Amino acid sequence: MSRTAELHDLQLVDLALDSRTARIREIDEQTARNEEIEAARAAHEEAQALHAQAQARLKESSHEAEETSHRIKVQEKRLYDGSIKNPKELGQIEEEVGHLKSRLRQLEESVIEAMLEAEDAANKEQKRAEELEAASQEWEQSKAGLLEERDKLLDQTKVLKVKRQRSVTTLPWADLQAYERLRRAKGGIAVAEVKGGLCGGCRVGVPSHILRLARSGNDLVPCPTCGRILFPVGEIKFSAFDHDLDNVDR
Repeated sequence: MSRTAELHDLQLVDLALDSRTARIREIDEQTARNEEIEAARAAHEEAQALHAQAQARLKESSHEAEETSHRIKVQEKRLYDGSIKNPKELGQIEEEVGHLKSRLRQLEESVIEAMLEAEDAANKEQKRAEELEAASQEWEQSKAGLLEERDKLLDQTKVLKVKRQRSVTTLPWADLQAYERLRRAKGGIAVAEVKGGLCGGCRVGVPSHILRLARSGNDLVPCPTCGRILFPVGEIKFSAFDHDLDNVDR
C-alpha cells in the first residue's frame, strides 16, 4: 500500500471516530436536559402556585365570612335578649347589624367566586400534571433509545481506536506528523480525494504534472491550492476501509 493510501485509510478511521464522538456528545447534551420536560415542569409548578393562591383566597374569604356571620349572631342576640335598655345603643347595634349583613352578602359572593376560581385552578393543575407525566414517560422511552445508541457508539469507538492504533504503528513518523498537522489546520481533512481532476478539499483543478506525481503514491503530494495531500481515487489501489465495527481482532 502506498504512503498516501495508508494516510487515506487512517483518515477514514479518524472521520468515523469524529462522527461517533460528536454524536455521543450530542446524546450527552440531550440526556442531560430536556427542554420539553423543563417547560412542562415549569407550567405544572406555575399551576400549583396559582392553585395554592386561589385556595388561600378562598380560605381567607370563608374565614372572614364566618367571622362576620358570627358577629351578626352575637349582635342580634344583644338586640333581642333585653340586655340593652338604651334606645340609642340599640339603634347603633341595629345599624351595625345592617352593615354586617351587607358585608356578609359581599363576602358570600366573594366566597363563591373564590370557590370557582379554586376549582378552575385545581383543574388546570391536574391538566398540567397529566401533561408533565405524559412528557416524562415519552422522554424516558426516548432517553432509553438514546442511551442504547450511545452504548453502541462507544463500542464502535473502541474498535475504531484499535484500528487507528494499528494504522499509526505502520506509518513513518514524518508522514504521521504531516497528516496530524493538516488535520488540525484543514478541518479534519488532511488527505483530499481527487476525482475528475479536482481536489476534493478545495474543488480546484489539479495541474496534470502534479496529478502524475500523486498517482505514483510514493510521495506525499500537496494540492497547490489548499495544501492537502492529494489522493487520486480509483487510480491507486488500496485496501477498502473495513466498516465492520462490531468485531476486531485483538
